[in-house]
Amino acid sequence: MPTAILVGMSRWLRGSARVLGGLLGGFAGVVAIQMMRLRRLEFLPAHPGFYVDRVVGRDGAEHEPLRMVVFGDSTTAGVGVDRAEDALPTRLAEAVALDRGRRVHVISYGWTGARVADVLRDQLPRALRGVGEGGRRPPILPRADLVVIVIGANDATRRTRLRRFRRDLRSLLAEMRDGAPQAEVVLAGVPVFRGALRQVEPLMVLTDQYGRLLRRAQREEARAAGVAFADLARDATPRMRLRRDVLSTDNFHPSAVGYQIWAEVIAAALAGDEGGVERAGA
Repeated sequence: MPTAILVGMSRWLRGSARVLGGLLGGFAGVVAIQMMRLRRLEFLPAHPGFYVDRVVGRDGAEHEPLRMVVFGDSTTAGVGVDRAEDALPTRLAEAVALDRGRRVHVISYGWTGARVADVLRDQLPRALRGVGEGGRRPPILPRADLVVIVIGANDATRRTRLRRFRRDLRSLLAEMRDGAPQAEVVLAGVPVFRGALRQVEPLMVLTDQYGRLLRRAQREEARAAGVAFADLARDATPRMRLRRDVLSTDNFHPSAVGYQIWAEVIAAALAGDEGGVERAGA
């Protein structure tokens, strides 16, 4: 995990420990021990070694590929897998291509450690700039058919204040609507952390408590903005708990199998099915 994320999580947990320690006696000591364990863990590099910018689906289709633009954190950059083919944006594009019988051109602007404010301040403006040398080609976002936002996990681990999180998310969804007026937009909610990093399970439980608040705000803001909401916590978690191969080697980021499950839940939300229908062979 990048140092900045650890620092932010540490600051929050120390504050939580001071409050809860007075209520639960030894809890502050438990948190301190867990933080020591967390610092000793080895996480995957911030960059997976590839970028996602590819066309998936059957060749020779009558129509031009659908344009899918993805924003978010390390899960949209591909951290957790070794090949762009196994990254979440690619798996999602494949699911949409299968559902709609169209090829899909998917490009991801996500990067490790991003929070909602980073998507609003950095990723969205990049997608609104011209493409290629000198920006000669028109920007991607205004021509998008599908926009996918997977964000909030780092806001949970670094405890972005709820009011700021909601304000930034509301602005992001509004600007995304303006920037991609013809696109279908889906927001994927904060996932469940419990089950990852079992060596520091109490910290993951604390993170989940705050993640639950952010997830509720995400659902409400998505509804108000008229965009689809993919509830990864509700729809992906039960399926992932049944398997042991859903996490990558750092036991934090999803593996190719985990990303496949996430992709199916997000694709189902785009199709108007918030229940995340499971596909055969998943």
